[in-house]
Amino acid sequence: MDASEYHRIADAEDRHWWYRSTRRLVRAMLDDAGAIRPGIVSLDVGAGPGGNGAWLAEHGALVALDVEPIALEYVRQRRPALVPLRGSADALPLAGGAVNVVLALTVLYHVADDRRAVREIARVLAPGGHVVLLEPAFPFLRREHDELTHGLRRYRRRDLEKLATGAGLEVVRSTYAKSYLFLPAASITSVQRAAGRFRPARTPRSDLRPRRMDAVASPVFEVLARLEDAWLRSHDLPFGTSALVIARRGAPST
Repeated sequence: MDASEYHRIADAEDRHWWYRSTRRLVRAMLDDAGAIRPGIVSLDVGAGPGGNGAWLAEHGALVALDVEPIALEYVRQRRPALVPLRGSADALPLAGGAVNVVLALTVLYHVADDRRAVREIARVLAPGGHVVLLEPAFPFLRREHDELTHGLRRYRRRDLEKLATGAGLEVVRSTYAKSYLFLPAASITSVQRAAGRFRPARTPRSDLRPRRMDAVASPVFEVLARLEDAWLRSHDLPFGTSALVIARRGAPST
């Protein structure tokens, strides 16, 4: 991912509605799955500047893993409760069964061998441990932001399910999310593709906009996100801009 995007994420992750709503949704789903309890050890894979998983440090030790030094420097400077660790998702530098909760939020679509990455996550999970896989959804929604962040692919829900079950994990929950962004994202994709035909050398644009633009959109999307969060507590969604799977490592047989 371009270094410039790490700076944008660090600037946005505490204030931007997308990050706030994602943390709220992931926290609720892990609570519903019974994954959160005192003293757990958690791992945020591809943690970036650390904001997405920082709340897990309230419940126990949290390792923030990223391959990029710039991301880990942000963790050291801004998230002293987290343990920064350099490493890649497809070769986790942790012992087997070492963690109880793993977050992998918009990580797999950066990894060349996503099957190996999920197998590594399954390896480090303790029996009964949970992982959250949240990835950009639907290949036809690919747009300039994916190019800027070096995204390799987008996922359908069943793709994440297959990755989880192929690694020996049990799927606890599978749904799409961010449904309220589906039409705006499709529109942006269409406009950018049309523009690319006329200006093929244009520089890819990030989805993270300047603060003044975020100030206009944030209140609207915050309300829509909270409505969707309430729906997702008991229902799945058939579409959205994110695919979300909660999976569990089974307890050993007795």
